[in-house]
Amino acid sequence: MSEYLTAHELADLVGCKPNQRAAMAHWLADNHWQFVVDKNGLPKVAREYRDRKLGLTIETKSAKYDAGPNLQAFA
Repeated sequence: MSEYLTAHELADLVGCKPNQRAAMAHWLADNHWQFVVDKNGLPKVAREYRDRKLGLTIETKSAKYDAGPNLQAFA
């Protein structure tokens, strides 16, 4: 499975058809979602970002960062 939503998944989220790329980008921008546009004009949204934005997962700083620096890296 890709790290990014498919056109069909994104269309379902936005409420348009999968070939309406401009409508997808407009909705994402209006609702303050971060996205990039690929060379075909399709907005790309990461699955992890979608999950966090919708409150499906909770990101904790302790899970993302270690408790301290890796001192072995400097040895």
